[in-house]
Amino acid sequence: MTPANLAPAVLLTFLFFAGLQPSTAESPSCGEKLTPGDRQHCEEMVAHQAQAGTHTSQLPGGWRLVRTPDPRGGPDAVSVLHAADTARSDLNLAGLTLRCSQTSVETLLVVLEPLVRGSQYGVLVKSGSAEARFEARALQGGELLLLPAGATALAGGAWQREPELSIDIATPSPIHGYVPLGGLSSAMQALSQNCPTH
Repeated sequence: MTPANLAPAVLLTFLFFAGLQPSTAESPSCGEKLTPGDRQHCEEMVAHQAQAGTHTSQLPGGWRLVRTPDPRGGPDAVSVLHAADTARSDLNLAGLTLRCSQTSVETLLVVLEPLVRGSQYGVLVKSGSAEARFEARALQGGELLLLPAGATALAGGAWQREPELSIDIATPSPIHGYVPLGGLSSAMQALSQNCPTH
């Protein structure tokens, strides 16, 4: 199932969190020194500015290329994303995204029910007969799970030969789902071509 088949509100949430700047996800301007109310207001302002300028392009296999301007004037945030197969996945798993960072490409899972920001969660990923276990860190308000570099290496290789990923996230209420991988090679190529130069 492609992102277009998701409910509009879910799709907007997915597109927004997948398109966040790596620096915005841990924004020092909305840091811990602010009161909770002020930090929430700050993050809402950053979210509104980012969402207003987000542009998406459809890619093969149901992938999307997302480009979000940095409200502070830095390079655009660029990512590719694919929604989870909603017919076979828990509602809390929105999908998989890969995004440009300052030095490389990051692989993240997007969840719709926030986890504890900064906490680590075990993630089991199966593709074909292979499986990999990762420790993922919750970013932003807990909606993004940053996987280690090993996941990005798999996305650039073995995952491109498989039809889908099976994902299990070890949370207090475990999250399970599937993300289609058709078109991943083209999506990675589009991401590479659009990453800002540093």
